[in-house]
Amino acid sequence: MKPTSEPNRALQSGYAPGGDAQVIAHIAKARFGGFAPMFEHHGWPERGSDMMRKVQTRVAETYGTVKAFEEHFKGRNEP
Repeated sequence: MKPTSEPNRALQSGYAPGGDAQVIAHIAKARFGGFAPMFEHHGWPERGSDMMRKVQTRVAETYGTVKAFEEHFKGRNEP
């Protein structure tokens, strides 16, 4: 395997591979009752299977990073 100068994105984000998706899924379920209510709350237009393809993009557009999204909802009882 050839070394690369590009940093490992998983290490850069602070999550193990797939960890960012797990954090988003946990918050969607715990705070909103699922992905559809979370998308509706934020006014994100995607529905159905399109939500899964766009959720990380929408989180990043709205909160900057998954870590910021996680921090925003840490210890909150309401969305």
